[in-house]
Amino acid sequence: MNILENFKSAIFSILSNKMRTVLTTLGIIIGITSVIIITSIGKGFENEINKTFSGINSDIINVGMSYGENIRDKDKFTLKDIEDLSEFTNISHITPSYSTKTNVKLKNPDETKGVSISGGTKDLKEIEKLEIIYGRFFDDRENESKSKVVVIDSGLAIEIFGRADAVGEKINVKAINGSNREIELSVVGIYKVSDNTFSSTKTGYTPIKTLMEFVGNKNNNFSEIKLKMNDTSIFQKTKKEILRMLSTNHNNKDKYRVDANFQTLDSMSGTIKIFTAFIGLVAAISLFVGGIGVMNIMLVTVTERTREIGIRKALGATNNNIKLQFLIEAIVISMIGGIIGIALGYGGSFTVGKVLISMGQKLIPKVSIPVVIGAFIVSSFIGIVFGVYPAGKAAKLDPIEALRYE
Repeated sequence: MNILENFKSAIFSILSNKMRTVLTTLGIIIGITSVIIITSIGKGFENEINKTFSGINSDIINVGMSYGENIRDKDKFTLKDIEDLSEFTNISHITPSYSTKTNVKLKNPDETKGVSISGGTKDLKEIEKLEIIYGRFFDDRENESKSKVVVIDSGLAIEIFGRADAVGEKINVKAINGSNREIELSVVGIYKVSDNTFSSTKTGYTPIKTLMEFVGNKNNNFSEIKLKMNDTSIFQKTKKEILRMLSTNHNNKDKYRVDANFQTLDSMSGTIKIFTAFIGLVAAISLFVGGIGVMNIMLVTVTERTREIGIRKALGATNNNIKLQFLIEAIVISMIGGIIGIALGYGGSFTVGKVLISMGQKLIPKVSIPVVIGAFIVSSFIGIVFGVYPAGKAAKLDPIEALRYE
């Protein structure tokens, strides 16, 4: 009997016992379906994270205070630190990062909206990757003169003025830190609203010296600095130089931390991949259970067809012929389970995507072709692994004893 005939025989045997075949392949079907759906959700989540961070420069360094340290006022950053750090050859842009929460009056005077006002230098535009669509960003001259100017996003402009092009208009900003300070800022620029944001809080940008005067920061100090690197490959060297300079300026030690955006992105992406792989591995355990089911049913099949095996051997079939016959049958059963599992996995992924969209989530599952191919190979491999023992048992049957079997 050649391989083609073995396949025909396997399919005939499977069709003769449809319910048993379904129950046998159930473990494989569930396992592969689960693996495809879980990995597609993981890939979709990874894509969404990458999309979200695509609006953030990966070459940005964030310098802040060390966690858990006793930070004094003299340890905080000053504008002199900004001047000194700007001399570093690997730093192309630098700005202090300082913000306060405020309320801004909307188009309806009785309504207000919470807005975070952030102060910085002109480099803030490049570091925050702001796309100015109307007007301009503030400059060094306006920072030095403490000009009362602000750059807001188009969404906030529409909420306040009813239109996006609001350059030249003024907004009334009131601090909500208990001081009840108020300031009127002139809108000099409008930037494009980014879809890649984690917070619904609006942000306005104003010169750092203007903001410090507004909040009453007489020490002119702050707790965060943002820098843009020319070359991320020498980040570690740049990090050491930054820490050394800051410690020297403030006469302290181990008070600061330096983090790079690309490290955060790599770490988050790696965590998602590990989590997805772990959950996928847990789901794949059912494939092992399904393989045991294939082996059990093949052992039953060998018992049921003992007389058939005896007749075939009496007609000249070799042990290898018998082994191949039952091995191919086990593979076919596993492959059927694999194909059904892949189809259900595909359908399940799209169904999950629609459910998530209906719940207001942006996550769209992404089916990975390598995972699908791998699932099909695994299902075939299961047939080989768990079909070897029953096939070997069938091949070892004594033809005389097999013919006597009732």
